[in-house]
Amino acid sequence: MIVPAKGTAQFEVAYTPKTMTKMITVKKTENEVETEVEEMQTHKGGLFFPLPNGTALLYNLIGTANEPEAEGNLTETVVAKKAKNVMVPIKNWSRESQRFSAKWEVEGDEDPALFIRGAKTFDVGGSSTKDYKLNFLSLKTGSYKFKVTFKAEKTGEYAYFNVDVTVEEPDQVQTIELASQVREEVSALINIENPTDVEVVIPNTEFVCDNEYIEITPASLTVPPKSEKFFEVHYRPLMASEELTVDLTLKNAVLGSSKY
Repeated sequence: MIVPAKGTAQFEVAYTPKTMTKMITVKKTENEVETEVEEMQTHKGGLFFPLPNGTALLYNLIGTANEPEAEGNLTETVVAKKAKNVMVPIKNWSRESQRFSAKWEVEGDEDPALFIRGAKTFDVGGSSTKDYKLNFLSLKTGSYKFKVTFKAEKTGEYAYFNVDVTVEEPDQVQTIELASQVREEVSALINIENPTDVEVVIPNTEFVCDNEYIEITPASLTVPPKSEKFFEVHYRPLMASEELTVDLTLKNAVLGSSKY
């Protein structure tokens, strides 16, 4: 650095903290009374300038690093009832390999139809970036927002991402073929799976079909958690007709929409 005669110059100091400063409890004695107080554990450093005349300038540097902002905002579009992996790029700010613990927090009330899975811990090499795979599945359409936090196990430092997922209408579950003589009944079974942790009650009125010869039984079905049961579709035409295709849709508050 060059300082002109009888002038001044600016020396830029960059503060790039790798860790957050934290509040700590310290003991202090005043009037022979010892008390515990909270104070900030700041980052401390020094800056020394030796001068040509043999003297020197010494500056004490004190830094405060607050909680980090989001590393990024991720957006995904998925189809209901179909799992998709969300890749989250995690950068290790340390030169040494670190093990991170992962957790996620979803905005709003708990939804039994939402499933988010991922490794609880994973390792990232020093000064490198590694993709973390988060598996997302929703049985229903809608929009979900959640926060994924990665915490270094040794230091307690962390980074987080905001994730916004839009869930679109599901694909057709299956095609059911029914053929019968006039006034003769034919039927087929519809498998209803409940992958959630709650019991689901499904009245047959939640099925919608625009064909008057279609009937669904029983009147109501209770499906325990993580199990499956069957509805029966009955077709009894009262008049002859050419081959036609109709939609049969189940709309349930927990399991979402299923199209046949």
